[in-house]
Amino acid sequence: MRRLLILFTTFMLISTPSFAEEQEGIVSEFRAVEEAIRTQKEDPEKLKAQLQANLLRAMRVSLTRRFFHSRDKYLTDLKIENLSYEKFETTNTYYVKYKSFIVRYDFVRDPERFVLAPAFEKFLIMDDKFDADHQDQPANP
Repeated sequence: MRRLLILFTTFMLISTPSFAEEQEGIVSEFRAVEEAIRTQKEDPEKLKAQLQANLLRAMRVSLTRRFFHSRDKYLTDLKIENLSYEKFETTNTYYVKYKSFIVRYDFVRDPERFVLAPAFEKFLIMDDKFDADHQDQPANP
């Protein structure tokens, strides 16, 4: 059995191809492919759908984190049709409004092109009667 193992190992070492070699032109090929990907024209509808999916997912996570025990109350109506959003100038910062909530989301990269979560969020509540309406929330431990 041991002889068979040694014979098999020797055969595998002999039959494997040589080690990789340095080859010129790979760097320029990589840069050309990267530039082509970066500058390709995207379908505006596809970009809009990606942005809306990211914003909807971010709002769902924010509401779940903020109102864990009563999250179903807020998540049942959460659809893209019920969200309003606005991009701040030329940054990757978006302001999203849902019911009486306004959230600022800062993304590291462009949320129209990548599936990602926000790196920063600031959650604000516009309702004056918030404390009276949300007595079912437990105190922080």
